[in-house]
Amino acid sequence: MSRRARRIVKANLAIAGTFITVLVCRDLFGHLPLPLGVAGHEGSTVIVGLNGLRLLAPSVCRRAQTEGVS
Repeated sequence: MSRRARRIVKANLAIAGTFITVLVCRDLFGHLPLPLGVAGHEGSTVIVGLNGLRLLAPSVCRRAQTEGVS
């Protein structure tokens, strides 16, 4: 379970970092309207949150209960 959590955390960091990098580059080398920047940042936050919720999948919870982990 910890390996899966580590993979999801790394994926979340990569997703968030990619979004932030793209938004900053677009702002520095082009024109990024404020509403689009806010929507992009908040969208990445939602994606990262939903990706993290995969750890609550029934198979993961069931496996943790059978192994005696709470």
